[in-house]
Amino acid sequence: MKIGMKNKIITRYLVQLLTLVFLGFIVGACSKPALYGTIQNSDDIVRYYQAAPEETFRAVKSSLEFHGYSLKKVDEENRSLETYWQPTTADSHYVEVFGRPDFGTVGAYYRFQIKVEAWNKGSKVVLVNVANSIISNLKTSKREEDRIFTKIDDFTRHRDIQVTNIGLQ
Repeated sequence: MKIGMKNKIITRYLVQLLTLVFLGFIVGACSKPALYGTIQNSDDIVRYYQAAPEETFRAVKSSLEFHGYSLKKVDEENRSLETYWQPTTADSHYVEVFGRPDFGTVGAYYRFQIKVEAWNKGSKVVLVNVANSIISNLKTSKREEDRIFTKIDDFTRHRDIQVTNIGLQ
């Protein structure tokens, strides 16, 4: 074999090796995250119900399932629930910009943490919306929470109701 032929083969292998190393650097550099999201808890949202805590806990669980939330943790003894992370929707969260809410796709996720406690002659439901986002000061519009509470109202309402001139009895 001639010396010129060996040089061409060595050069070809060297070029291929350098190309693979270069591609490895490019792929490695592109896969490292530059920003990480932070956990942001909303203020507690509290509602009171004239139903026993056990009944209200079942209503909370049914309401979440009705709206399509999967439950990550269910603690029957302490009457607490936690959902899995859900992507935010165009109207579920916002950022305040120039004194106005700016809705839109913010690329964040949220979950609910709910606790049912005994209160007076009924029960108290405490809901916290926990968001995970790279955007700071992300706020909940409380629309999803209102949907959850509306269904809890339905599930805790007595089966036999009487409507009077002063409202529901």
